[in-house]
Amino acid sequence: MLSNYLKIAWRGLLKNRLFTFLNLLGLATGLAVALLLMLYVKDELLFDTYHAKADRIYRVGLTATFDGKSMNWGNAPNAVGPALKANVPAVEQQARFLRHNFGQTAFVKSGDKKFAETNFYWADGSLFDIFDVALIQGNPKTVLDGPHKVVVSQATAERYFGSDNPIGKTLYVDNKDTLQVTGVYRNFPSTSTIDADMIGSFSSMHWAQNPSWSNASFETYILLRQQAQQAQVERQLAGLVDKHVPKAEQWYKIWLQPLTGVHLHSADMTNTNTTRIGDLRQVKILLILAVVILLIASINYMNLATAKAQIRFREVGVIKTIGASARHLISRFYLETGLMVTLALILAIGLVVVGLPLFNQMTDKHIPFMALLTPEVVVGLLLIGLLITLIAGSYPAFYLSSFSPKYLLSTSFRNQSGAGMLRRSLVVIQFAASIILMVCTFIFYQQLQFIQAQKLGYEPTQVVAVMTSAAKDVSQIDALMNDYRSLSSVVDVCRAQTFPGRGGSGRTISRSGNAGNTHEGMAIQTNRVSNEFMNVLGLKLLAGRTLPATKDAKDTTVQVVLNKTAVNYLGLTPQNAIGQKARNLFGEGQAEIIGVVDDFHFQSFHTPIGAYAFHNADTESRPYLLVKTHTTQLSQTMRQLEAVFQKDMPDSAFEYTFLDEFLNTLYRSEQRTAQVVLVFSALAILIACLGLFGLAAFTAEQRTKEIGVRKVLGASVSSIMLLLSKDFLKPVLTAILIASPIAWYAATQWLQGFAYKTPVAWWIFALAGATAAGVALLTVSFQSIKAALVNPVKSLRSE
Repeated sequence: MLSNYLKIAWRGLLKNRLFTFLNLLGLATGLAVALLLMLYVKDELLFDTYHAKADRIYRVGLTATFDGKSMNWGNAPNAVGPALKANVPAVEQQARFLRHNFGQTAFVKSGDKKFAETNFYWADGSLFDIFDVALIQGNPKTVLDGPHKVVVSQATAERYFGSDNPIGKTLYVDNKDTLQVTGVYRNFPSTSTIDADMIGSFSSMHWAQNPSWSNASFETYILLRQQAQQAQVERQLAGLVDKHVPKAEQWYKIWLQPLTGVHLHSADMTNTNTTRIGDLRQVKILLILAVVILLIASINYMNLATAKAQIRFREVGVIKTIGASARHLISRFYLETGLMVTLALILAIGLVVVGLPLFNQMTDKHIPFMALLTPEVVVGLLLIGLLITLIAGSYPAFYLSSFSPKYLLSTSFRNQSGAGMLRRSLVVIQFAASIILMVCTFIFYQQLQFIQAQKLGYEPTQVVAVMTSAAKDVSQIDALMNDYRSLSSVVDVCRAQTFPGRGGSGRTISRSGNAGNTHEGMAIQTNRVSNEFMNVLGLKLLAGRTLPATKDAKDTTVQVVLNKTAVNYLGLTPQNAIGQKARNLFGEGQAEIIGVVDDFHFQSFHTPIGAYAFHNADTESRPYLLVKTHTTQLSQTMRQLEAVFQKDMPDSAFEYTFLDEFLNTLYRSEQRTAQVVLVFSALAILIACLGLFGLAAFTAEQRTKEIGVRKVLGASVSSIMLLLSKDFLKPVLTAILIASPIAWYAATQWLQGFAYKTPVAWWIFALAGATAAGVALLTVSFQSIKAALVNPVKSLRSE
């Protein structure tokens, strides 16, 4: 019997080729899209779970409070880890990480080869006791147990040494540090928060050896013992802070973050080392998108299946008349649905295999083909297929098989079966979901365009940040600056600690009465620069002057140029601020305000403009040369800059960053999400239109005689087209009314993550609705025109 049912089901699919093709294409596309998105979500949720002790590993986080405003940091003072291990029995081990020069590129020499390393870390050797770092060569107990040692990833070892044994080789970092390779570890997987390509021993940094409770620049991980409680350790940690830091100087509170939550719950954090930061909101958006597209594809299939089932009223009636039971009919209909869903699943897997490389490129992921064969994915696909089969096959299986043959063979009963209302309801849900996706896509792109169109308060265009941290002495940098200025394409050059968009040093500025309480001041980012910075960055000077070109070595006063937000906090006007002291910025009374610039966006648009200071204190290095160019031949200019660099600094690699391109990376997550939503929203609308096309074909076929009679009585092609089209436009208009408030809520929730955001305009909803209605009308019009042009003699001849 089963083989007979399969033969009948297969013949039925071949008999109704249009319905079969639309069903397969729509359902397979929906399943493929949903599968790709679920693979992405699964990859995000798997971050750091591969560590055997992942459930006991925590990162030390910090909440800094200045002037009543709080912010979360992923770093902590370097004294916290050792103090926890020494004083809290529940802490089994600790390890500290510091990105090289607080995130700057490391210039590494190996023999005659020069490399620029962006993922260079310094860390305690105890990291091997906490994390699963597989050493290919070297002893985990000794590879980082002393100064001047470094371990490298397998890929880095191959880049540097090829097939040679790297153990014992010498590396020179920034022409300052000499390190010996003591180990090689397997590359960290793509689902690892730690993204180091090279790890130097923490003890190599002599300046970081003195324990400090104030410099929160170190990413610290701890391993708790079995059965230890996070809350209890946090209470003991608070006690350690009270013991070592006076209350008046406690500008932070420390807490613990589970390792498995670091990736997706750190988007709102600053001062973090890793570059692999996810965003739980983006993951939720893509998960909802997967569910919505799967829903649209399933509804599409159910619509066509229901329409097809109506044609089979008479068939079911005949089969029941000759003795078929309801159980036999249910089995047969479910087998037919299961066969279609199975074919769709096979086709969907094929589409995923073909589309996975493009999807990886779009999302910046490295999901392998083998991810499709994991038990979770296989079981998930089978469950989805089973669910679609049960739901989509329920109408013909249970509804039709429940009636007496005399009703099924009655034309009046078939016309009043209620299937039309079910289909219209499903079309409403389908298009409502599509309109929500369209509105959200429009708003995603409108926000990104809003960000790009906003005035930053400075000019990043054609400003190049060239790294000079590997310079042997200041004379090399001076020679490079002079040679750059001699180029006709260069406007000006300045030295800088950092540049807008990339974090500077965090300090505190206080009003006159708050100098003793650091946590009551205002957080301020500082940047040590040379006097040309204003011309290079195109900042607007409101009062005063720029920094002096030279400074007497005996002068202990620090000259600062503040932005307007900092001056407003001090309760001064730009003019009145000149000559005043910026208290607590570099000690009490040491910082003199000599200039005020207009506010500019030195962080992303997620964050309101804060306080900023340019200064000339010798407390930080200035590893960047900011080069302002004016040329249409940018590639030629870059070749000139590189040639000059190699002449003046032959022992270093030419590493540079365009400021405007760097700013775009601040919104990379949003750009990826918007791109994915755009592509898959278009596919969702395509799936909905496939279903609408099939329903229009079904309706035209069902009303063939009616159309013939109307044409005989004089109806025009346009009137018949309008007759058939208006039935489909009604549910689309209903969908617009239902979708608009839901889309508005979803969009406004997403925009809450931006301090500066575009308004949600009414025309976006009108455009999405008009697009949906237009697409639906075009889809239905094809079948309507085709039906209206048929010769009425042929229409009336057939039964």
